[in-house]
Amino acid sequence: MVLGLSVTRLLTGFVTIFRIRRTSKIDWVPLAWSSVLFIMQLQYWWAINQLSTLQPTFYFGEFIFLVLMTLMLFLTAALLLPSRGEDEANGLRIYFEQDGRFALISLTAFLVFGFLVNVFGFKSQLEAAWAFTDIPMIILPATAFFLRERKYYAAIAALYLPLCALDVWISLTS
Repeated sequence: MVLGLSVTRLLTGFVTIFRIRRTSKIDWVPLAWSSVLFIMQLQYWWAINQLSTLQPTFYFGEFIFLVLMTLMLFLTAALLLPSRGEDEANGLRIYFEQDGRFALISLTAFLVFGFLVNVFGFKSQLEAAWAFTDIPMIILPATAFFLRERKYYAAIAALYLPLCALDVWISLTS
């Protein structure tokens, strides 16, 4: 249910941006992160639906990590894009720099929790292909959060899109 609310919250942000497009300047960086988030939401939703075939029972600790991951996706969606036109009166870039960038920390937390569940819960090997994409996928959003200069955090957003596509491809072929 919370995952569905997360997707709904992200879509509400897209609708808000569409509605205020004539009065507020649109920025590609938060839209790129939103695209990444939407892909991750769908990928996580798919994985959650497949879990019972991989592992029929869970320990409480594993369950807590899965709940925390879901909550981090919701928090990321809630922070990333404005939900009201008033929130974006100065443009999407200003909104992202003041408030939206905090979504990158919750996205990082989601990815860290997922990494921990894979390694300790599912006993996945660190030598596997997924680990080679997960490490930069964890580091880059946190780095983008701390970088204040647009050219740096925008470059990370541009780099992250193909990295996310590679991660999806790896998950589908593994």
